Amino acid sequence: MKNQDMLNNQLAEERTLLAAERTFSAWLRTALAAMAGGLAILRLISFKTELHKTIAHIIGETLILWGCLVIILSSIDYKEIRNKLMLAKNYKSSQLGFLIIVMPLLLISALLVWVTLP
Repeated sequence: MKNQDMLNNQLAEERTLLAAERTFSAWLRTALAAMAGGLAILRLISFKTELHKTIAHIIGETLILWGCLVIILSSIDYKEIRNKLMLAKNYKSSQLGFLIIVMPLLLISALLVWVTLP
């Protein structure tokens, strides 16, 4: 019975880690969609009046900056959960894989903000 309890605990911790990864992935998709929407508003839609251009610029920049913030905050949250699970059990999770996902997204986000700012 003791082995079964240990196995159940291990499976629960693995499910927690997988749930954290799915949540992190969902937040990244949300951030990318927001930034793509902001870029579309800024660059692809033409407006007739200066007021409309100003409003579109504010909305587009807000979406892009919000997307950047979501990437940063979701990365921090995921890393904290992952580290807690790593300390609880000796899980091996790829730090390199995490960096390969997050660093290019942050670089692209920063470039997108730099390019779209007036």
